[in-house]
Amino acid sequence: MAAVFDLDGTILSSNLVESYVWTRLAALPHRAWPKELLDLIRDAPRYALAERRERAAFVHTFLRRYAGTDEQALRRLVREGVGDALLHRVRPEAVRRLRAHRAAGHRTVLVTGGLGLLAQPLSPLFDDMVACHMGTKGGAMTGRPSSPPVVGEARREWMREYAADHGLDLKRCYAYADSYSDRALLETVGSPCAVNPDSRLLRHAARSRWPVVHWGTHTGSRWEALVAAAAPAGGRRAGFAATDITDKETR
Repeated sequence: MAAVFDLDGTILSSNLVESYVWTRLAALPHRAWPKELLDLIRDAPRYALAERRERAAFVHTFLRRYAGTDEQALRRLVREGVGDALLHRVRPEAVRRLRAHRAAGHRTVLVTGGLGLLAQPLSPLFDDMVACHMGTKGGAMTGRPSSPPVVGEARREWMREYAADHGLDLKRCYAYADSYSDRALLETVGSPCAVNPDSRLLRHAARSRWPVVHWGTHTGSRWEALVAAAAPAGGRRAGFAATDITDKETR
């Protein structure tokens, strides 16, 4: 059996945009923050239009903001601060559910349309992680994923292929997600669960008689996450006790 978890909005009280803000502001001097945030606000209508078309269009459009980013510098930021920001936004209920699945002998799988290197701090919780990987040129990220992001309807076929590759019975698999765009994934498994669902997924879950759970009452705030991302290495707290994700977590 396997338990598949969406990332943004399910395990994390955050989204693709917020993760970008952590990485970008952590790399900039404070005086440059207003300009970066204004630029992001100016582009918001374009991202909203892409999101209305389809989730994949939004992911492709937004990830272009990473074009020109030094990949090794970004990995260093994740190790030194951005990873702490991510852990501040983890939902403790999600961690408990993940550990329960692992204790039951289930494979735990993370699937996200975001960048895999940003999700690395969560890797101790998962047997497999499926995420976006971006091409590079001369060490700089191109802004274009090296393969199509596994989002929206693509998650249905991915889930079927994953089950076939690992000899899994889909009817005995679990999936957790928060968005109506994730319904393809949820419909593919025998035990779907809507987590803090948006209004469309909530209605779909009610019609389909899926369980609905509400997680996230004890996550850190966006401000706390930003402080963790931008703080110098000597000034950050070590880890995030509410989630207790450590390198000692067994795979």
